[in-house]
Amino acid sequence: MKLFLVRHGQSTGNVGGTLIGQSDHPLTELGEAQARAAAERLAPLGPMPVHCSDLPRAVATAEHIVRALAESPGVGAELAGVACVPPRVIPDPRLREIDLGDYEGRSWEEFEADEELTAAFVVDPYGTRLPNGESLAHLETRVMSAVGEILAAHGVGPDGGLSADAVASADASALATGFLTAEPGESACIVAHDGPIRAILNHYLGVPPEKWWTLSTTHGGVSLLELAGGWVNVRYVNATSHLAGLGDAPSEPADEPAAG
Repeated sequence: MKLFLVRHGQSTGNVGGTLIGQSDHPLTELGEAQARAAAERLAPLGPMPVHCSDLPRAVATAEHIVRALAESPGVGAELAGVACVPPRVIPDPRLREIDLGDYEGRSWEEFEADEELTAAFVVDPYGTRLPNGESLAHLETRVMSAVGEILAAHGVGPDGGLSADAVASADASALATGFLTAEPGESACIVAHDGPIRAILNHYLGVPPEKWWTLSTTHGGVSLLELAGGWVNVRYVNATSHLAGLGDAPSEPADEPAAG
């Protein structure tokens, strides 16, 4: 199974110089273009369901992808032996950006000025919770819960093996001979934010908590995981060739707790 991860296009909240987590922000003109470019990249690779954060910037990006998939010649026909079904947007609040709590909409400078909080992050960056918000541990737990359900719908477990439901419903002879596998060629897409996508990639790459911020993503960037035979293969991370010529988004602090 292939699982595509797409960061939403640039939103109005990403250009204001403030920290954004779960507040509502529409896509900018550049963000719309980034979403369309990501959609065009994925269109020939469908059909697939498109799961997304229920925040407007992610939903809008997912809608671009669904429209492109719906116009793909393979939709509504049999493609490579896999039944094609019309793609649709499937919002899930578990795929939201991290809850910044009291720091929502505030500046990075304000965050750095909070000496007690920043000291806590130095000691435990993964487990430290933002005031009235979440920790990275909370974020990863809810995001991976959603990922587990998405994979299970395709008969795949979180480790790339068969899901528990697939094993439970399997014919005994298939299990005994080892011929039971997930459906070939199945794909799904997740449209989310920098934080959730980092959480998924860091989880499968085994990145230690103190290195959590090493990896980052670009608005409209696409990553791909392949899961089969008890293995999870990170095929590529934050591919951006489809964004060429769109212009650069305003720079964002690389070490902020969430880029939205």
